[in-house]
Amino acid sequence: MTKNQLQLRTIIIWGVSLVLCVSAGGTIINLWARKGVVRERERELTGLQETNKRLQDSLTDIKGEDYVERVARDKLGMVREGEMMVILPDREPKAQKSGSDEAGPNWKKWVRLFY
Repeated sequence: MTKNQLQLRTIIIWGVSLVLCVSAGGTIINLWARKGVVRERERELTGLQETNKRLQDSLTDIKGEDYVERVARDKLGMVREGEMMVILPDREPKAQKSGSDEAGPNWKKWVRLFY
């Protein structure tokens, strides 16, 4: 090989090596930048998994008979067979009460309330 061919071959090898190094460097930088995105997505996934677990627990509770009974009692005012519902009147403001209501033992107040 002549001297010119050897120099050309060396220049080509260096050029190809430079292109490969720049390409590899760009790929490494790109992967490093994506590492942050992966961490962010993992945090988001963890949060969504916790939310999913809470919702699954809530769904399990809602599907149970205890929940249905609680809603029927609290919101619909239903009672079981043989039970009696007691509805107490709203308290009157203190300004409307007379002084005689305040006097006396508690048992008399209960008797007046229910009879």
